[in-house]
Amino acid sequence: MDQVGPVISVGRLRQNPTPMLREVRRGAVYTVTDRGWPVARVVPFAEPRWVPADQANAALAGPIDSSWAEEITAVRRAEPMDDPWRHR
Repeated sequence: MDQVGPVISVGRLRQNPTPMLREVRRGAVYTVTDRGWPVARVVPFAEPRWVPADQANAALAGPIDSSWAEEITAVRRAEPMDDPWRHR
């Protein structure tokens, strides 16, 4: 895990989480460490964004970018698509 933004130890976080939480509320991203090793990331809360079904369906119904379709086809040809769980 890459360390992003400020780093705070579990011990320091346990002693006084309020300053860190204030900064996170303002958009900061903290990496929490345990004995110097990154173990968690604390990020601002984000509400899930929902798209109405009719908008999602309209976006998916459009034409596919031809170069993207060709790339997908090439990858499918190059990689076996066998079921890895099927016994031979």
